[in-house]
Amino acid sequence: MANMGLDYFEFLNSLPETPESECAYYPDRNSKVKGFFSKEKLPPEILDDLFRFGFRRSGNFFYRTNCSQCSHCLSYRVLLHDFFPSSNHKRMIKKNNDLTLKISLPLIDAEKKNLYLKYQKSRHEGSYGESESEILKNMKFQMYEGSNNSTELLLYKKDILLGWILLDLGLETVSAVYSVFDPEESKRSLGNFLILSSILWAKENGFKEFQLGLFLPGHPKMDYKKNWRPSEILDRSTGVWKESGSFLSDYILENGPNGDKRAGT
Repeated sequence: MANMGLDYFEFLNSLPETPESECAYYPDRNSKVKGFFSKEKLPPEILDDLFRFGFRRSGNFFYRTNCSQCSHCLSYRVLLHDFFPSSNHKRMIKKNNDLTLKISLPLIDAEKKNLYLKYQKSRHEGSYGESESEILKNMKFQMYEGSNNSTELLLYKKDILLGWILLDLGLETVSAVYSVFDPEESKRSLGNFLILSSILWAKENGFKEFQLGLFLPGHPKMDYKKNWRPSEILDRSTGVWKESGSFLSDYILENGPNGDKRAGT
């Protein structure tokens, strides 16, 4: 595999840490991250190292969680060489065979803005406290600032955009940044179909790993990632990726099912 020679522990120890803030996944916990800003286009080999160290990108900020009392955000990747669509995946493909898949450079347009607003409002059931302008400002930062190494996979039904996913591209790795899809098309399982389409695209184009981002075992919104296999989870104490099933057995035994160190498990 490509390697730029970054030392895992030396690099992590060199990075600043944010103050604690309320966790986005568990409101009763605090979170903090290690990270850095970069407005420059990073070499794909460096991106490979960052993704393999458990980093993600939001805007021009590269980060990984570094919480004091919780270890439940696990870095999760799918091994593309050994990935083949399951029977469920094949049924999903058949269900969506009327859709057209397109690949594009990252671009904001009116159609994406409208779908993003619709998606966010559905996820928060009308209780979203931000204005539409604030939501779109967040879209611009999270998905499109710093997207020099990115591409988009878009799904169309005829000429209507039903969803898209933004992907960061290293030399050998692909990292899923964020996906958006039409909530009125729930029967299509568009979120999973975007992931499946992206994994198949990455495999066809010679990539070796697909980074699915943070996996939170048992979390109602993040537990689904365990279904994407064959997979590995990063052991943050060693910097070594381990087979997901084996890792989770040891992890839950040591940390408990919720990964909350305050619980004394």
